[in-house]
Amino acid sequence: MSLLTAAPDLATTLELDADAPRAARHLVAQVDHPAPDLRDALVLLTSELVTRAVQQSRPGSGDGIELCIWMAPELVRVELRTPGILSLPMQRSGPSYDLMLLRQVADRWSIETAQYPACMWFEIDRHRALDREDWGD
Repeated sequence: MSLLTAAPDLATTLELDADAPRAARHLVAQVDHPAPDLRDALVLLTSELVTRAVQQSRPGSGDGIELCIWMAPELVRVELRTPGILSLPMQRSGPSYDLMLLRQVADRWSIETAQYPACMWFEIDRHRALDREDWGD
């Protein structure tokens, strides 16, 4: 069964307001009990993408963001869908730290603006822990 044909481990809608990134961080941290490094990466990247959606949303539009998370044995996928317009890169002064983090932490990611609602997603592979003999002692 394909990851995306399976039901997500978390599917919810968040209001696009200043509290959305904090709510997303809380929800992501509760989904599974992955290794602390993986959990921290998921929380950080999800928060960054939700913040991007909030910053680019129309104030008072009443739109929400759909958050779905799949915690498969081989990888974790997080999707955010928003009816707002998403730009790449974000139209603001200074560097796009969210994109820099995606490039450094996620194994795959995309911001797809050609569809409605727009979709931002990332995947992180679950890597096996190094065996003691792999450490080069």
